[in-house]
Amino acid sequence: MATRKPTLREVAQAAGCSLTTTSNILQGRHELYRAETVERVLAAARSLGYRPNMLARGLAKQRTFTIGLVFERAHAVLTQNDYAQHVLDGVIEFLLPLEYDVKLITLPAGRPDSIWRRLENGTVDGHLLLAPVIDSPLLEWRRHSRLPVVSVGSLLPPNLGIPCVDVDNEGGMRMLTEWVIQQGHHHIGFVKGHPLHWSALQRERAFRKTMADYGLPTREEWIFQGRYTIESGRQCARELLALRERPTAVICADDGSAAGFIQECLAHGLRIPEDLSVAGFDDEPLVHPLCPNLTTVRHDKHRVGYLAAQLLYEQIESGTLRDDSIALPATLVIRKTVAPPSAGQALVAPQIPSKEVQR
Repeated sequence: MATRKPTLREVAQAAGCSLTTTSNILQGRHELYRAETVERVLAAARSLGYRPNMLARGLAKQRTFTIGLVFERAHAVLTQNDYAQHVLDGVIEFLLPLEYDVKLITLPAGRPDSIWRRLENGTVDGHLLLAPVIDSPLLEWRRHSRLPVVSVGSLLPPNLGIPCVDVDNEGGMRMLTEWVIQQGHHHIGFVKGHPLHWSALQRERAFRKTMADYGLPTREEWIFQGRYTIESGRQCARELLALRERPTAVICADDGSAAGFIQECLAHGLRIPEDLSVAGFDDEPLVHPLCPNLTTVRHDKHRVGYLAAQLLYEQIESGTLRDDSIALPATLVIRKTVAPPSAGQALVAPQIPSKEVQR
């Protein structure tokens, strides 16, 4: 014999609330009510085993209650580490209580014509764009689309009109560069990130500006092109080892490059940090076993995903597109790969004014 499904009216009676209040809360409109009222309704629904009729709910509100998580296959390096997983965990944490589904949408390389078919087919209410790159066809698609979107993992230029959530790349890199300078390093190299990623552009810009603010030269022969990978870090280290004059410290735009850079230096007999200081950015788990432990910059990837989903949901609920951005603060993580330069290591350094580290 089939078990009878509980009704909305029974949930309302169990919670001691009106039908309207109960319906609104079960549809995710929690901001309209006090926290204790929301919890009372949700507890009653759980106790009775109530599940909303999603088809009826979708027809009533003309929604699919699904969002798309979009990434481009040609630039899927972010999915090969834990970044995308942390972001997705944050997205799901926000959307799960609202009973939204997440649809993973992969865009093939060299097929900009497929974007409209994949993104505008009526199966989602909005999209989270996972780290769209500088030349991404998604940016052109967005100019003509009225679907709510949020860029997650890329802080895009304001003129593109796309809301974004990411770490404050420039603030984090400035904090790291200032701290390395304060340890006595005046001759600092830099390993750039992937040339098509906005985060790489922002981190390099902050490094160069901080060096200039302290009156320190940026020597182009000490600027190396990485790609957010361990192997690119190894290649950059080989390029540095071939130089007659070397910096006393190298800052990498990401931890993968830093890991490869350190491994290659150690393999060629350099001591870290006695012969060369190295720092990274992102505090990825892959660098935690490194010896010595990597000095880096930490940021909350889970929070990035959570806030991106919230920003997208608010657009869907209000029916109004937004263009504001959220840049989350970063934290300096001081470990063992940066030390003051030794007397035999340092080049003749210019005198620079003292300056407090921005925390």
